[in-house]
Amino acid sequence: MESGQLQRRLGLTSAVTITVGAVIGSGIFLKPLSVAQALPSESAIYMMWAGLGLVCLFGAFAYAELGAMFPEAGGQYAFLREGWGRCVSFLYGWTFFWVINAGTIAALALGFSENLLPVFGLQGTDTLPNGDQEASAALLMLAVAMILVLALVNHFGVVLGAIVQNVTTFAKVGALGMIVIGGFLAVGGDTSPAVVIAPATGDAPEWRMAGIVAAFMGIFWAYEGWYQMPFNAAELKRPERNLPLGLVGGMVILIVVYLFVNWTYMRVVPFEEMRAMAPDTPNTHVATLAVSRIFSPEIGGYLTLFMAISIFGAANPNMLSSPRAFYAMGQDGLAPQALSRVSKRWGTPVVAIWVQALVGIILVLWLKGFHDVTAFVVFAAFLFYALTVAAVYRLRKSMPDADRPYRCTGYPFTPALFILVAVGFIVAVLQDEAEVWNALIGLAIVGAGVPYYLWWQRAYPASE
Repeated sequence: MESGQLQRRLGLTSAVTITVGAVIGSGIFLKPLSVAQALPSESAIYMMWAGLGLVCLFGAFAYAELGAMFPEAGGQYAFLREGWGRCVSFLYGWTFFWVINAGTIAALALGFSENLLPVFGLQGTDTLPNGDQEASAALLMLAVAMILVLALVNHFGVVLGAIVQNVTTFAKVGALGMIVIGGFLAVGGDTSPAVVIAPATGDAPEWRMAGIVAAFMGIFWAYEGWYQMPFNAAELKRPERNLPLGLVGGMVILIVVYLFVNWTYMRVVPFEEMRAMAPDTPNTHVATLAVSRIFSPEIGGYLTLFMAISIFGAANPNMLSSPRAFYAMGQDGLAPQALSRVSKRWGTPVVAIWVQALVGIILVLWLKGFHDVTAFVVFAAFLFYALTVAAVYRLRKSMPDADRPYRCTGYPFTPALFILVAVGFIVAVLQDEAEVWNALIGLAIVGAGVPYYLWWQRAYPASE
């Protein structure tokens, strides 16, 4: 079958909404409770959300330089290929295919279903084995249906996928803005707790390594997806301008939105109240309680529906953007060539889209729980974030005269800070008893790519 070509149809608005929409999903609703219970003070919460947001922004500076240099499909895969060679880029593509992207799709699909179940009169279940059969079956059906719908939307053209992204992103940011404004004005509800909650008992909270790792994991999951937009570089109009603006501008918007939303949560659900909540309190309780107090309990009851819509929008870039990495791998001969096939009519990498959808569905049916998914997705992703940002230094030396329409802001300090935090996070996770198992699973999947790469190179020597 003859293949078509990717087409430059996306403008600056789509570049920004892909960055923002890929990030705002479930994290800002699910993680504030666990973060509050892991950190010693309200100021520490703000510091972590702002600080880790800035770390991601520093990473975005580096990705923007690389994306403007290599405005082609593949994004991070292409950056690693140019900076570190075919083997490293293959291992990233391998891990991205099986863990980072597919795992994110699966986690978001499960989160989407979990929040949509109440609409059908069913109680959500965090882990499939412990839920009743009816809820578990419905959870799986809705998760699979979400993946199929997104694959179908993005099959029929990048513009249609971008429209879905634009609409859902504007809706999410607008709704979060209403929550922030409502919290500021305290309109429609009483922001005081319904009952007096005694502060958590025991010694005053302190900084603990386990708490820092837990907070890092939660907040980085909330920021996960910031790297997505460069995958669409070959479909951006004026990529040398729109890619840096979309990536950096989107990250600035995200940091501001997250800080204001956290401020709202703690205005209406005080920090001590969060810390006093039982360990088995649902992760969404803080967000639901905040909306109920700001507006009304009835509106708070609809939060799960809004979360489902938000997660749907966050999952869309995993079909709109990410399959372009597998398209690039197929073109480079590091994956089956069918993955590089583009629909002549729709201009989309249809095989890559549907293959990734299939893997996402398999993971949905196999994975045990939402937390385990987010843990090894974040860990595996950071291994390659650090390598990608480090490629800026390598390429500055190996290609000093290359055209750089955008140069990394704050170089050489901002990429160094990003790498330092990423490496520190990786080491801390490997030393944390609660997370080390998920980290080792991520490492095992990366390692499994090495013998496959060697076999592939021997079986298809022409791909060298």
